[in-house]
Amino acid sequence: MESRQEDTLPPPSLRVDAPMRDGVTLDTCIWLPAEPGPHPAILVRTPYSRAVTGVNEPPMLRYLAAGFAVVMQQIRGIGRSGGHFAFMAPHEQSDGYDTVEWVAAQPWCTGAVGLDGHSYAGMTQLTTAIARPPHLRCMVPAVVSTDFFMEPPYVGGVFSRMHTLVWCDALSFSSMLEPREGGFAMHGFLSNPSLLAEWLSRPARAAGARLTGDLKRHFDDVLDHPTRDDWWHQRRLDADVLATIDVPTLVVSGNFDPSVGTMALWRGLESGTAARDQRFLLIGPWDHNGAYNGGGRHHGPYDLGDAAALDLVGLRIAFFDHYLKGEGQGAVPPHRVRHFITGANRWVVGDTFPLAASGEHTLFLSSGGHANSSRGDGQLLAAAPTHAPIADSFIDDPDWPIVNPLPALRGPAHMLDLRELARHHDVLVYQGPPLAAPLTLLGEPLVTLDISADVPDADVAVHLVERTATGQLNLLAFGQLRLRYRRGFDQEVLLTPGEVERVSFTLSHTGHQVAAGNALAVLILGGNFPLLDPNPHGAGPIADAVVNQVAVQGVHHGAGHASQIRLPILTTLEGPHEA
Repeated sequence: MESRQEDTLPPPSLRVDAPMRDGVTLDTCIWLPAEPGPHPAILVRTPYSRAVTGVNEPPMLRYLAAGFAVVMQQIRGIGRSGGHFAFMAPHEQSDGYDTVEWVAAQPWCTGAVGLDGHSYAGMTQLTTAIARPPHLRCMVPAVVSTDFFMEPPYVGGVFSRMHTLVWCDALSFSSMLEPREGGFAMHGFLSNPSLLAEWLSRPARAAGARLTGDLKRHFDDVLDHPTRDDWWHQRRLDADVLATIDVPTLVVSGNFDPSVGTMALWRGLESGTAARDQRFLLIGPWDHNGAYNGGGRHHGPYDLGDAAALDLVGLRIAFFDHYLKGEGQGAVPPHRVRHFITGANRWVVGDTFPLAASGEHTLFLSSGGHANSSRGDGQLLAAAPTHAPIADSFIDDPDWPIVNPLPALRGPAHMLDLRELARHHDVLVYQGPPLAAPLTLLGEPLVTLDISADVPDADVAVHLVERTATGQLNLLAFGQLRLRYRRGFDQEVLLTPGEVERVSFTLSHTGHQVAAGNALAVLILGGNFPLLDPNPHGAGPIADAVVNQVAVQGVHHGAGHASQIRLPILTTLEGPHEA
């Protein structure tokens, strides 16, 4: 859909090649308010062109109207910017520092600089804040990634070939103001044999052959470092690093965003002592782009009610007013944590996360040995099963991977209903009984599985869903693990075929009330294609595998086994909340 002219930024007031300390210059566009300056500045450092960031221009127009200079900079090695691109490389810290100080020194700036943006432009905020430029006053990072083995380029240790290739395509342009269409073209692969072949061909490394320059190097670098080694250590955003950030920070994410870095960021910030009373967490009823631009009343199957109508851009403006202009004490939220609960359609608030009324609810996997598909006998039980040990088995064939629904990055078409997936014989489905009373989930579920495979390596993917009275299986949380990383992403330990291993991993964050009469279910399968690369099930390096093997995998439960899901819950919704 084309942007309306009134929603589009005009040509920049200034376009400058901003100098970095090593002599490299970065393409920097500046828009100034109509009123005479100087003005406080809001800085966005991005790898994207207008083909992707065009949807973010209406908020920037509001920043201008509110009296802020808007500065958008292309990161190193992208578009017209000099130097070489390298994913989250150490130069992002020094480039961020130098840019903040350069902006603050300009005659049109008051010297007060704030950071803004989401996704990668949220991650560049973190690297800049870690460098601690003196004129940085605040930041608003949204839907960030912090652990690149838990979300692309690796997700649970599984290479996301599709995302990496599509992302490299999105970074291939000559100028950040280039108006071309395109952005993220992730769909249509089932009707495009060449695209399907690119995402399934072996060896995986060969799929990057069409890339050039720094983007080819990025693709190869990721595959050359399949464990958390020194190369990744240079790019780390671990808790001890995030704890050093000492500027006022508003962390934003959405109930429908697939990113998992937000809560890791919040935990890292909270582990530091500086500026604790100036850190805020906001999670609302939004998807990836909605966590920056705001959303509407409806999303997927949900009518979110009137409470969903939060002016997210206006909230950021109030935050910037306070910390960049010293105006509006009322802009500081009365509670540090604010979270929307879908299903209940209300906001809950508190000063810590988890919230004070948090608890835990454990459900155990059980069956008669035939949990295959929604037609099988898989159950979720409130008590650990005492029956004799038994296994449910399924097949994972990397030549014919099961296609998982792929949520859209734009628009409301978030594919939440997993009924089709659950009909597949090689998807295990464990279903609980209808709930007698509502159950409110809030946090990251923890899955523990006793699992086996007849190959040296395999993947396990898990989806937590709500089964509605009408039969929908609405996605609540998901996660996956490549089993060679079951002892940590810093090492590869192959399976002994046939041997049962106990593995645990967290699913994505959820905040949802399951209605009385609805039920919970857990889906388990051997992959998450097309988002993630199918496992070839061999013993060698994944990037160079040329032969695929079929795997037979088993989930074990009953006496002596611990296959379960631990659900973080709110024990009551009667505490502090907003309508």
